[in-house]
Amino acid sequence: MTDLHAGGNLVQQPSPFASLPSHQNNSELPLNIIHQWVKPYYMNVGSGNDEWIEPFINIKPLITHDLTTLLLGDSNWQTRKVGAYLAAVNNYTDLIDIIGSRFLKNEQYQGRMYALVLASFNTSKSIDYLDNYLLYYLKKPELHYDQQSAMEALLYLDTINGTNHCSRHFPNWIQLRQQWLHVSGLSLQYYEEQLSLLKILQKS
Repeated sequence: MTDLHAGGNLVQQPSPFASLPSHQNNSELPLNIIHQWVKPYYMNVGSGNDEWIEPFINIKPLITHDLTTLLLGDSNWQTRKVGAYLAAVNNYTDLIDIIGSRFLKNEQYQGRMYALVLASFNTSKSIDYLDNYLLYYLKKPELHYDQQSAMEALLYLDTINGTNHCSRHFPNWIQLRQQWLHVSGLSLQYYEEQLSLLKILQKS
């Protein structure tokens, strides 16, 4: 949301992504799913910790499309984070609109994970979601979301695909950095490391 002052009054301007559909479950997740899939992994997936990898590989055959969709539809951010990661592990690219919509709407601040999954899918829709995110949020310095993660994901895809989608966003990125003094420069290290791990998990 953007705050505007009109005639001395504070006006709320809705996000252009507010009307995008959100995938929601009709009931709460069973506790056994939370204990097996969420609690052991939500702090680890997408991190630099590797202690979880071997146990995860052991239960990877149990990952299904239904399970992944169920996790993505839960109201809890930890559950959605794991669901997004499972979608990348099993390359469920048909779930990209669920993940992309959550990314654009910035639901529960899991943008970095969603950007990672979009980069893993590496489809034209991945590019579109990252591009649309940057077109809007780079011009919103008051919204401290995941602009840097989106820039790095798109730059990573440009690097491996030989494309140049990121270039048009650099002027707005530079302006944003000038206002966000705490932001570091762009780096591909996170995406290189995490996507290398995802390739290992996909083949295991």
